[in-house]
Amino acid sequence: GDVVYIRKQNTVENGQIAAVITNDNCEATLKRFYRTGDTVTLSAENPAFAPMVFVAEDINNLQIVGIAVAYTHVI
Repeated sequence: GDVVYIRKQNTVENGQIAAVITNDNCEATLKRFYRTGDTVTLSAENPAFAPMVFVAEDINNLQIVGIAVAYTHVI
């Protein structure tokens, strides 16, 4: 499988791939991060997966772990 290298930080710029913990520390995901006003959208690279959208107080449940800086693919 693939290995993704994460640089630990608690901020992320729009469009960066971020490791984010959702649902009160119960679930983690690696997706592109977009923030517009009081809405955060986490979008998968694979279009078969619907974006995850968080609004208002739901944003408080998100914890940014870091950003993806590199990956390796094992063949």
